[in-house]
Amino acid sequence: MANMVRIEVQDQFGRWNKYTTVANTPSSIKQGLQSALKTQLASKSKKARAVDDKTGALLDIAQG
Repeated sequence: MANMVRIEVQDQFGRWNKYTTVANTPSSIKQGLQSALKTQLASKSKKARAVDDKTGALLDIAQG
């Protein structure tokens, strides 16, 4: 099984909430981050991040 990446969105209080899980490829991570920034949850903070599902390591962060 391929490594999975968890896409999380920061809410207005600074907490990170799980949005979705995508495959560990650059294109799917980028697409997941862009769609996460368009959610209602990210409307205040405008921040989304990609975290490795197994290790918890930060892979990428996007600001909108």
